[in-house]
Amino acid sequence: MNLNDDRSIDEYLVNLLRQGNSLFAKTEDDRVAGICVSYASSPVDPRKLRNYAFHRQDPNTKDFLNFTAKLQETPNLWDMFKEPKIYEIKMLTVIPEYRRQGLAVMLAEKSIAQAFDQGYKVIRMDCINQYDFKVAESCMLNCLTRFPLHKLRGTNKPYIKQSSKYNRFVRVYVEARIQGDEPDTTRVRQRQHFESFIE
Repeated sequence: MNLNDDRSIDEYLVNLLRQGNSLFAKTEDDRVAGICVSYASSPVDPRKLRNYAFHRQDPNTKDFLNFTAKLQETPNLWDMFKEPKIYEIKMLTVIPEYRRQGLAVMLAEKSIAQAFDQGYKVIRMDCINQYDFKVAESCMLNCLTRFPLHKLRGTNKPYIKQSSKYNRFVRVYVEARIQGDEPDTTRVRQRQHFESFIE
């Protein structure tokens, strides 16, 4: 994506960072080695994001924001778990020289622990490539559902033109600590056909 003339994505990320749930790892010379951007979302967030996207001029930006909104509500974990807030691990990245050393898993684990310490009961991590879902599985998150990535493309479709061998599916990983009426993952999967939510 070429976003040189559009600061909308920066504004979106700054709003996520302002919430104060993101973590980063620094090198000895004070550079950022990795970052885990996390955010506690509510059912109104995808609607706000679509409204924000509507006023953007750049079709790539518009499509990226609409894609993010659709992904956030597919499936609708707020309704499924009856929780007003879902803690989402939105972005996880490590610079190349620090990869394959466990840094991404450490950042994700610390983010999960931080979420439960703050009282959030449901954690979500959307994985679009093989590296993401290996991190999620290393953190013992459960894959709730999987669906083709191309079904989330927006109306303009410049952001995701097609899936590739590296990103064919979105896998939604979840960890829930709900007392009493905790839903059984298998029952939830049988009761709701998630692809019907995706147009």
